[in-house]
Amino acid sequence: MTGFFNAIYHPNHQDALQCIDGNRLVTRKDLSHDGVTIAATLPPHKRIAVHCQSARLFAIALMATWLRGSQVVLPATSKPAYLEDIKEQFDLFLDDAEVEKRLRDNKSSSVALNIKRPAAINCVAVFFTSGSTGTPKPIIKTLAQIEAEISVQEPLWSSHIPDGARIIGLVSHQHIYGLIFRVIWPVMFGRVFASAPAPLWEMVQGNLMTGDVLITSPAHLKNLHPGLVEAAKPSLIFSSGGPLDYDAAQATHTMLGTYPVEVYGSTETGGIAYRQQASTQSAWTPLPGVETRLNDQGCLTVKASHIAGVEWYQTEDRATIDDQTGQFCLLGRVDRVVKVEGKRVSLSSVERRLNASELVADAIVMLPNDDDHRLGAIVVLTETGKEQHREIGAFRLGRLLRREIARFEDDAALPQRWRFVDDIPTDSQGKRPLHLLRAIFAKKSTEPEVLETFRKDNHAQIQLKLNNDLLYFSGHFSGKPILPGVAQLHWAVSYASSILGMPETTREITQLKFRKPILPGKIITLDMQLDVPGQRVKFRYSSDSEGDLSSGVLKYDGDAA
Repeated sequence: MTGFFNAIYHPNHQDALQCIDGNRLVTRKDLSHDGVTIAATLPPHKRIAVHCQSARLFAIALMATWLRGSQVVLPATSKPAYLEDIKEQFDLFLDDAEVEKRLRDNKSSSVALNIKRPAAINCVAVFFTSGSTGTPKPIIKTLAQIEAEISVQEPLWSSHIPDGARIIGLVSHQHIYGLIFRVIWPVMFGRVFASAPAPLWEMVQGNLMTGDVLITSPAHLKNLHPGLVEAAKPSLIFSSGGPLDYDAAQATHTMLGTYPVEVYGSTETGGIAYRQQASTQSAWTPLPGVETRLNDQGCLTVKASHIAGVEWYQTEDRATIDDQTGQFCLLGRVDRVVKVEGKRVSLSSVERRLNASELVADAIVMLPNDDDHRLGAIVVLTETGKEQHREIGAFRLGRLLRREIARFEDDAALPQRWRFVDDIPTDSQGKRPLHLLRAIFAKKSTEPEVLETFRKDNHAQIQLKLNNDLLYFSGHFSGKPILPGVAQLHWAVSYASSILGMPETTREITQLKFRKPILPGKIITLDMQLDVPGQRVKFRYSSDSEGDLSSGVLKYDGDAA
């Protein structure tokens, strides 16, 4: 096996093309020279955090850090709040701008630093994943481990890849999967990698050449761009980060001519197994040298030379194993880390962010059901949060809390479904069983989404969105649902109480008129005008497209009229 540093410094291959950065063709000599240039600017034996969008600059910073005998620390994101969370883990931070500046400032200077090629076992990379507490958990890997995994995978794929094929990444190289497939693997085996980040299909399809290798995620393959039908066909498509839907695998094959190679593993283990879903029965095949078994709880346990620290590594994935072939099928996770759009999300971490808000007294985050991988949040509000809820409604409050979480977490970790409750349900032992929590989401809502709220003096106006799953549309009427008048009255009384401060019960409702039916999916406006001396509220429902829909007068005790 040729290691990463031996490959890039091989004297016979210095003029070989290694990277394409826009219109620039970068040779191994270019990369090795820039790596030494940056190394000369770094302090030795430190912890250096690297977060670069450019794969070329990333590779240079990676080499430079290891050449100086330092640990490379790989933050999952460059968001300031996240970096603040892990600031004790590194001494120096390098991003694209800083690497380019150091290259520019030292371009003309001679590099007198005598740097020896480091042993792979001494090259340490620190990744971050979400532990059981939700805080970023450092995971230490050596270059030797990474090289061992690549040496196992290379024979599986090399015969499929034509000469001159490029490695094009739609995923970040900041995580172990992207690091291996976008940077270390192509360098070790002399394949050209594209430097520019290309997270969207629109950035790839016009540049794709026949035989190229795509490094993708399930999120990309679930959202194939229609224009890919006309694109050149890749030789291989890799996907990792979570199991791919069967339908998405079939659509990828239809559009791009090959079934994606899914790689199963984790930051802790590296690659464990692979599959291509040519049928609904496609199981996972362990990588060569990987042993598997189940523990007493039916969870997969693995052992391999590239997994260090323990004889057997215990995963949190339930599985079944075929005793004859060794292949296995996954049955879901038992811990509180889930995969959303191919990204690993710690439910505990998202809950921790929510509970830090002054608006939240308690919160639990979950997948509301097995078929819908949108995160849901069940939230108990503080008094401040309840006041906000009354003023801006559930829809806008959910958006507000999403913005708070987004300071720390990636988009995949932002809940899309919200339930605001007085108490989070528990069983007789005080636990929060999944079936009770999911029941909250299974219930059809009795309230519309509040999009806008306006009040000035005795006038209030609320813009409401009537989602199709409102309870009131069920059975009223079969095949042609409309909003019942009783629901319209209930909302008028409820909002008159919460916004205008009127009692929760009325003495009488008069001048009631239902002019036009209100249908599912509509956005309507509720206007309310308070007559204080008369102790009455005039209300009117309307929409921009249909004008007045219904109206009436709510009368309360003490009505002078």
